[in-house]
Amino acid sequence: MMNYLNYSIICCFLLVLASCQTSKKESKSVVENLPVVQLPDSLFRLDIINNENFVRITIPDGIDFELPDSFAKTEPEKYADFNGDNKLDLMVYLGACGTGGCMYGLFFNQYDNYYKLVFIDYLKGATFEKDEKGFLSFQSYEEAAPMNPSKLYVTTFKFDPKAYAYKMDRTFIQTN
Repeated sequence: MMNYLNYSIICCFLLVLASCQTSKKESKSVVENLPVVQLPDSLFRLDIINNENFVRITIPDGIDFELPDSFAKTEPEKYADFNGDNKLDLMVYLGACGTGGCMYGLFFNQYDNYYKLVFIDYLKGATFEKDEKGFLSFQSYEEAAPMNPSKLYVTTFKFDPKAYAYKMDRTFIQTN
């Protein structure tokens, strides 16, 4: 009688153990099928306060980054789908203005209010144009001689999907 009881207990224990192993394999396959999303601590949080024309930028912990002008009111410059992913991205005025223009940052929307910084540079008189791939490129204009708009340096920035960033495409001189 005692052997039968021990045998039953051992069988029950092995059955429970085997069922645990099966559920671990099932959980693993479910986890493997979930989409990979960047954690919020590697992305900037942007809160757009429309009634104040203001963008609150929260810098992620652990990165070495400061806004170029801590006293500037960060404002939305252009709210559009820059990279053709059907999400609205945001170009933000960051201040730090000089003769070469003002500093702007371009943030790609990843999800909710979390954005990836893909461009930061000085722009002046920026214009925007959608290219053949559906990406929004932009140009910046700077006078070759101060206060003389008859001769302009024009710089074009385009989206590089491999680098997931905007890069300078070309610079030329335009005469009016």
